[in-house]
Amino acid sequence: MFIVGAIVTTLLPLFPGATGKVLTPTLPIGIAALVWGIVAVTTIHWRTAPGSVMHLSTVLGGLSIAVATHDTGGAHSPARLLTMLVLVFAAYFFRTSEAWPYLPFVLALHELPLAYDSSALDTGLAGELLIVGPCYWLLAWLLISGKRGMIELRVRADELARTDPLTGLANRRALIEAMDGSGGRARDEQVGLLMLDVDDFKAVNTLHGHPGGDRALVFLAGCLGASCRAGDLAARLGGDEFAVLVPGADEAGMEALAHRLLDAVRLGTVRISVGWAIGSRGGDMLLQYADTALANAKRTGKDRVASSSAAAPARS
Repeated sequence: MFIVGAIVTTLLPLFPGATGKVLTPTLPIGIAALVWGIVAVTTIHWRTAPGSVMHLSTVLGGLSIAVATHDTGGAHSPARLLTMLVLVFAAYFFRTSEAWPYLPFVLALHELPLAYDSSALDTGLAGELLIVGPCYWLLAWLLISGKRGMIELRVRADELARTDPLTGLANRRALIEAMDGSGGRARDEQVGLLMLDVDDFKAVNTLHGHPGGDRALVFLAGCLGASCRAGDLAARLGGDEFAVLVPGADEAGMEALAHRLLDAVRLGTVRISVGWAIGSRGGDMLLQYADTALANAKRTGKDRVASSSAAAPARS
């Protein structure tokens, strides 16, 4: 915005029919705007910059355009249209509540020549407000609405990328991210991982077909939702394999959760085997311990719970 405005308004007097001069007392303002624009593009990290810096830059950019308009003909200067850049920038980059106040600011800048140019009324500048007002409002509304739609679509896409479409539970990616991320947990906080799968699931599919197998998986997801705490993360890892990440876990709590799941599933027609492990960190090691426990439950008869032979240790 600063770079475009500085270059255009400096070169504008060189065009036929344009008024004003290149060398004016306010030329340093244009040079400063150009320098600031280059610094803003090449140096400042706007994603982490304070909001006050962004708003101050936007307002100063608008005022610089007002000065350029004054020096290049006032009411007759096409530089007034550059105020649109301020509105576009604010509508795209700021939150809705912060963007809309720039509409009256831009309209005021557009009509500012009325305050110092005696010919402004004769050029119909006041009447222009009836045209540019609705046009600027529509421009801001389209940008803000489009931006909101893109954000909503991105959030939705992110949710879908971390959700199992059949059961509505988290998927493997979401579970791994939750295990690897800090999640706000203290470094030494215990976390439990419970893994389970359906006993003889191939036979279920053979007997009832794949739709019947899907119904069994949805039933199991419902049992997980009913058995887990609010802070637990239940996920489908793939096929008939599920897992639950349990923050702040202890052995008694994990054992109780496993047996709640067994009791809930036994109300249906399928059976499950469950294995669990506890460690002070998530990650591959905890997965390995929980998977070993699940294999032990399968090997010793199925439809039962097994825990890892040793608690998963913390990783340095």
